[in-house]
Amino acid sequence: MICRLTGRIEDVTENAVRLEVGAVCYEVWVPLSTIETLRGLRGQEVSLHTLQYLEGNPTGGNFVPRLIGFLTDADREFFSALVKVRGISARKALRAMSIPAHQIARAVADENAAALAALPEIGKRTAAQLIAELGAKIDRFLTAESPAIPVRELSSAQRVAVDILVQWGDRRADASRWVAAAVETNPSLSRPEDIVRAAYREKTRL
Repeated sequence: MICRLTGRIEDVTENAVRLEVGAVCYEVWVPLSTIETLRGLRGQEVSLHTLQYLEGNPTGGNFVPRLIGFLTDADREFFSALVKVRGISARKALRAMSIPAHQIARAVADENAAALAALPEIGKRTAAQLIAELGAKIDRFLTAESPAIPVRELSSAQRVAVDILVQWGDRRADASRWVAAAVETNPSLSRPEDIVRAAYREKTRL
């Protein structure tokens, strides 16, 4: 199994990094929380702690090999624990890891279901599942720098903007995240239509 790759970052896509190792270029899926960091390191050499994963339908016999990479070994271990939770696939886990692993671990330890449900790909039911299945295994991922995740209280205009995005086909957790990022960037936004436009700019940026 390939457990670590060191190479030059050739490109960073929406959910993966292309790592040039000698004459070979590997596509490595990475957590959402590391995309911007890696994008800022384009052209530089990095080391990623990796896992190999087969994506596909077992009944169809059609599997595609994937490499998944992390900046730290602790993040790799956390991902391995996360995908053991019922209903969380590798893709969902990487999207859910939109914030540092130790912050997610803190939310689990604090049984903060609202904070967990706000993560991409994690709704109320999966948040409860995370707390139930990871609660007794999470201590090793907690650090002194893992404060509780604040739960943002959306205004009525922001809630309307989220509803509009959901009606257009976006997931509520993603829509809430984009709206929160938009109003944090521009606190003067007050009309739902302006918030929606700003949220879509955040969507394309993220």
